[in-house]
Parts: sequence; C-alpha cells; structure tokens
Amino acid sequence: MSGAVKVVAFASIGGILFGLDQGNWGGAITKTGFVKTFCTDYQDNNPQDDADCDPSTPTSDPASYTLFLSLGSALLQAGAAAGALFIAPTLASKFGRRETMFTGALLTIAGVVPLCFLSDRNWFLFFRVIAGLGVGMVTYALPMFISEVAPVKIRGALGALMQLTVVCGVLMASCLNLIESFGYRLSFSLPTYPSAILAGGIFFFPMSPRFALLKYLRRNEAEQGVTIAKASLMRLRGDAKEVEQEIEELQKALDEESEEASWRTMWVDKSIFKRVVIANMLQWCQQFTGVNAILSYGPTIFHDAGVPLNPLEAAVIVNCCMLVSTILAITVIDVWGRRILLLIGGATMFVSIGTAAILCKMIDGMDADDPSRTGLGYGVLVSVCIYSFGFGPWGIIPWVYPSEIFPMDVKEKAMSTSVGSQWIANFLIAFLVPEQVSLLGAWGTLAFYSGCILLVLIYVFLCVPEIKGVRVEEMDAIFGPRTTTKSALLASRATS
Repeated sequence: MSGAVKVVAFASIGGILFGLDQGNWGGAITKTGFVKTFCTDYQDNNPQDDADCDPSTPTSDPASYTLFLSLGSALLQAGAAAGALFIAPTLASKFGRRETMFTGALLTIAGVVPLCFLSDRNWFLFFRVIAGLGVGMVTYALPMFISEVAPVKIRGALGALMQLTVVCGVLMASCLNLIESFGYRLSFSLPTYPSAILAGGIFFFPMSPRFALLKYLRRNEAEQGVTIAKASLMRLRGDAKEVEQEIEELQKALDEESEEASWRTMWVDKSIFKRVVIANMLQWCQQFTGVNAILSYGPTIFHDAGVPLNPLEAAVIVNCCMLVSTILAITVIDVWGRRILLLIGGATMFVSIGTAAILCKMIDGMDADDPSRTGLGYGVLVSVCIYSFGFGPWGIIPWVYPSEIFPMDVKEKAMSTSVGSQWIANFLIAFLVPEQVSLLGAWGTLAFYSGCILLVLIYVFLCVPEIKGVRVEEMDAIFGPRTTTKSALLASRATS
C-alpha cells in the first residue's frame, strides 16, 4: 500500500501545475511590467485608446485591454476543454495514462515558456491556448490514473491528493505574487517546474494494472498483460496474496469490457448514462458554487466590499483556509463518504456566502468614512473564509467521484466529458464574473452564487448516491445493471 501512496503522491504533482496556473493569473496581471507590456501601442487606428492604462486604477482600462484580459483568462480554459475532450481520450486509450500526463506536461511547458517573453497580444493568447491543451490533458489523465492504482479502502483520500496539490499551487502563486520584485514573467513561468518534474519522472512508476490488462487483452496478448499488471500491483500493494486476488477480480470485470465502447453507449445504456450525468453535473455544480469568482476575482470583490486589508493579502488568507479545509476533507472522505461531505460543504457555503452578500449590501449603502464600515468589512472576510472551509469537499469530490464510477470500456470517453465540463464551466465563469462584478457589485455577485449553491444542494440531495468503499467493478449495484455488456446483450437475445 505504501507503494501506491508514493506513486499517487508523485503523480499529484500534476495538480500543482494546475494550481499554479489558476493562482498566478490574478496576481500576474496586476504587475506593472505586465500592464506596460500589453496595455500600450496596440490600437493602430486609435493609439490613444490604451493611454489610460494604469496599474493603480484598473477601472480606467480601455475596453480593448479589458477584452484582452478576459480572453487571456478564458482561452486557457477553452484549450483545456479541447485537450480533455478531443486529445486526451485517444492518447489514454491507445497509449496509457502515464503517456497522456507526459504529453500534457510537455505541451504545458511549450505553451507557458513563450508567455514569459512575448509582448504581442495575439501570440500571447495563442500560447495560452497551447498551455491550456496541456493542462486539460494532465487533469484528465491524473484522476483516472490515481483511481486505477489506489487501494479501494483509501481510494478517496489518495484521489483527493490531486486537489490538495492544486490548492497548494494556488496558495504558492498568490504568496509569490505578493512580492513586488516577483515580476509577471516569473509568475507565468511557475507551471513549467512541476511540468518538467512530472514529465521527467512519471515513467519511473508502474503502469496502471487495469490499463495493462485491457491494453494487451485488446491486442490478444492477455498473458503479457497479466504479467505486467502483476508486476505493477506488486509495486503498488506489496502483498502477493492480495495481488492474485485483485488480478482475478480485474480479469473477470475486463472480460465484459475488453472492447472499447462507442460514444453511443453512454446514452443508450441507462446505468452509464446516469453516471455520465452525475459526473458532469458535479463539475458544473462545483464551478457554480462561485469558487473561481473568489479565487480569480477575490481581490476585486474584497476591494469593492470595503474589506480593510490589502486585497491580495485577503486572498492569501482565504487560500490558506481552503488548504486547511482540503486537508480535513481528505482525512474523513473514506470514513464519512462523498455524499455527506458534499451536503455539509454545500450548506456551509450557502450560509456563509449569503451572509457575505448581506454584509456587502449593508456596506454598499454606507458613507466611505462610516466607522462601522471597517467592522462589516472584516465580517465579509470572515464569511468568505468560512465559505472556503465549506468548499474543501467540493474541491475534491467532483474530481474523485467521476474517476471511481466508470467501467473500463467507457472510462476514457466518459471521463473526457466530465473533465471537459469542468473546463467549459471554467471558461464561462471567466467571462461571467467580470461582468457580474461590474453590473451587480460585490453583494449582487455573492448573492447570485448563494442562490446557485442552494440549487446545487438540492441536486446532490436528490441525485448523487454514496459510493464509499464500493469497487469500480461493483458500481452496477449503485447505478443499476448495464444493458450493453456482452452478458447483458446475450441475455436480452435469449429472452426475445
């Protein structure tokens, strides 16, 4: 079991890659060097259009620069969605999970390095898409790989390590961006370091035993697949008896799933369709808890709400709370289960962000020199910190849950829709939040997400079953029997 922990711990470096990219954008674009590089000499027809750019007064930015910032944030998410939906499934199915993470890490480096040197907006946006492709591929393959190598008893905790490293990456980036001498070029370079470590070391760790069996079964070389899978499991489990038992269980399950299912299977097989809907809905629900409004635009919201602290410092405090919450969620996910943590976390977020919205509304109607404004501003910060505690399980489970529930014949395709949903929702939020903050202010933005969280809670309560301790091969007992496996098709023909 210690072998599995080591493998998952190393692979989760891919989460740091994701977190550093998520956490560095908001700070990097406030750097004077970034503004001077990208907010001048752009409009050929109206060279004065960008003359008002000033790091100290971002509200005076011209429309063209504001659009550039929105695209710079959102295009990475669009690239990640494309990588997860169109590139990663083919690579993961034909070559493997490690190979997909390796390729994604290299693409991330290829996209990030030019960002540190470019001064042309169009090329900058192009390479944001390239970096996004790599990030999408890594975040697609990583949870799949973890779920396939982790022992079932601690599968949730090991799967959650990805989110822990994501939060660590976000916190690291936000802390570094507080340093004035830490320029935007250094900030944009941050994801290259975990990418290089992941690419350089991933092949020192064993292949997924499930994928090894499936890959060679499809090649009609089942014996070689068993040999490789046993070797992998010995490194992961260290117990020969446990390895033999797990190999036997995997072989039985894969006899039904050796042929890769078509896309049609996800819609016509009711059991699989139910899982696809839940996996995608959890990703959409995660984004509409408002977390990226807090992570990406928290400083703007805090400033608008009158929080009496440096907005970047307030954001670091919120990120620290989220880190603590993630650690706590990891310790109990395999004891309490997934469903109860989603409900507890969602209820905490609903109450706290609703309270923050009310406080922001009260502040909005006050004079700037009203002495009670400071106390209410601290109340907003405390409420958002409590919200970040509630988000801990929601940061973990929408990634862990989908990786646990799909059989091998549909896993690559089904997971691509789930991870694609995450990035499409990310893309939409990247465009939605700036407009919300501009039109609705801090209180209206927070109130909107409070309403969304209430809907999310209702969905989880009604539609998301518990899967704690259930093997991947036994998920039919939770979601209903499949209708597209070999045995199911033979049974239906026999009765017709």
